[in-house]
Amino acid sequence: MSNGMHVRLCYGMKTDERGREFADEMKKVRTVTSGIRLNRAETWKGTAFHICVKMFLAILLAGLLPSSVYAQQEADSPAQTPPAGFGLFKLKKTPFASKVARRSSGMTLRHEAPSESEPDSEEEGKKWPVPGLEYRVEEVISPEEKPGPRAATTVPAPGAGGVRSANRKINFPRDPEDDLDVLKLQIFLDYHGYSPGEIDGRWGYNTGRALYVYQMNNGLTTTGQLDDAMLRRLDEFANVGYLVEYTLSADDVKGPFYEIPRDYHAMAKYKWLPYESLSEKLAEKFHCSQSLLRKLNPGVDIDRLQAGDTILAPNVVDGIDEKRGEVALIRVSKHNKWTMAFDAKGRFMFYYPSTLGSEYDPLPLGNYQVTSVIYYPPFKYQPKLFWDADPNEPEELLPPGPNSPVGKVWIGTSRKSVGIHGTPNPENISKNTSHGCIRLTNWDAEQLAKRVKPGTRIEFVE
Repeated sequence: MSNGMHVRLCYGMKTDERGREFADEMKKVRTVTSGIRLNRAETWKGTAFHICVKMFLAILLAGLLPSSVYAQQEADSPAQTPPAGFGLFKLKKTPFASKVARRSSGMTLRHEAPSESEPDSEEEGKKWPVPGLEYRVEEVISPEEKPGPRAATTVPAPGAGGVRSANRKINFPRDPEDDLDVLKLQIFLDYHGYSPGEIDGRWGYNTGRALYVYQMNNGLTTTGQLDDAMLRRLDEFANVGYLVEYTLSADDVKGPFYEIPRDYHAMAKYKWLPYESLSEKLAEKFHCSQSLLRKLNPGVDIDRLQAGDTILAPNVVDGIDEKRGEVALIRVSKHNKWTMAFDAKGRFMFYYPSTLGSEYDPLPLGNYQVTSVIYYPPFKYQPKLFWDADPNEPEELLPPGPNSPVGKVWIGTSRKSVGIHGTPNPENISKNTSHGCIRLTNWDAEQLAKRVKPGTRIEFVE
């Protein structure tokens, strides 16, 4: 396999009696210097249903296949803003609708991190918190750990050619919260422009809401759960593949990597705020948690990888967003904690979970526009603008970098001091508060930034 190439894999439980596998719809693969790009078929609309049936029978796949082709996901009519009540969306305790038999075991509620505390700023004798970033808390899984009894096995898709990672057990599902179908769902949603936030293979609020919006925009019953219709779509997505075997480029493994302080005043002494490890950089590239990346690659020390080494990763880098054009409207909903993007004809393009302000710095409703797009921006820390900071603190100018408080990109708006930006803590998106800005994962902010320009319309709505 040439350097920079990755091949799609189908991915499932070899011993699963349903025989569901992840397959590849690619007709061609081409290698480019910056990594890999996949030359996909334009759409699936030329694939007749009986051909799909024959292909699935040939690889002994069982289960029902939908008669409709879903490559063209969004309806022709403009997507509508969900009703206000959508902001009261309640996450179901299980991702599966009651009439659906669970397809994987070990599903429980995901433990969500608590929201940021909101101290009383009027309290006399207040001890102001030290301004800074949060530490990420993730279990470090030893590369020596062997896959457990529930582990899935990778299977090469028809036409994938020589795949070095074929028939290899991954260390997923590993924990009680891990669920194979939820992992499939998260990859499917991300691939189609409905960001579930950080992909971790666990049911949670961001995944449930992304699923709800996907169902709403695609003429499905909005259950917010994996019902029969959604499970059939996941089965069909086997033609695309849920995992990729990816060969690392020199740019992928390029550092520097070092631990940075969390205190803003200490951070200001640095010239760059880099990724702290190679695993953090690669996890962000594939929109997933570092823990998931380790689970997909048992026996591999992620932080010691070199150019030319291969890993298994979620298939999200070349999703359908690569075929979409310019964003004409950004709509941010205070009530719903999401950001949506639409084209000039009002058609839906992207959905992103978002962290939006707080009771002290609520989202300023109204119509605005993009004024600038700045990659790797510095961040000026002004305590007088932060409700939870000591106004007598000195100001600081923090250097740029992926671990900057504003992440890798800043989309300036015509509302003073309010921007759309990334974050070094993707696991907390929509689960805490901001100081008035719109916070997305770094990868979602980048995806949006490359499709907007000064003058792009913005709506801040309830």
